[in-house]
Amino acid sequence: MTRVRQSVACVLAALLSSGCLVSSLHPVYEADAIGFDEMLLGTWENHESEITVVVSRGEWRSYHMAFTDRFGTTRFDGHLTAIGAARFLNVRPSDGLEKPAFVVATNGLMQIESEPGRVRVREPEYAVVLARVKAGKLGLEAATDVKQNVIITASSPRLREWLTTALKDAPLWADWKTFTRSAP
Repeated sequence: MTRVRQSVACVLAALLSSGCLVSSLHPVYEADAIGFDEMLLGTWENHESEITVVVSRGEWRSYHMAFTDRFGTTRFDGHLTAIGAARFLNVRPSDGLEKPAFVVATNGLMQIESEPGRVRVREPEYAVVLARVKAGKLGLEAATDVKQNVIITASSPRLREWLTTALKDAPLWADWKTFTRSAP
């Protein structure tokens, strides 16, 4: 699955280029920190990248997302969480999908800001994260695979702690992508 298909949908999304992925073995949320925002429900579009994300209510305080780009539609489950004043959407491929042996579903994470009719998302900047991992300077436990995808291996509490500092590190974050509501 391409970076766009896994990450962008993985969070009302963004990644908009084929390339590599930054994801985490553990979710960015903890059970007591899951939130829900009705404003995220609906159909969202980024015309520039030709991406549509349909967000519906999932079980308990989760979201179901159908991410459509030029390659087709992929389904994800998402959970919203706050870390300080920042909000993050954690997304994973929907449960129940047939997965081949040795495939591990990881967690995509994006910072998210919402207001009526508009959602902005940004993700960790892949090239910066990869360079820091290779130099041993990310400040968080992470590994790479043969395709140079970055997989954060730190626990959820450690990941949340790191994000409080990482949010202040501008080069560590990709540009914001804006999605506008096309249907409630």
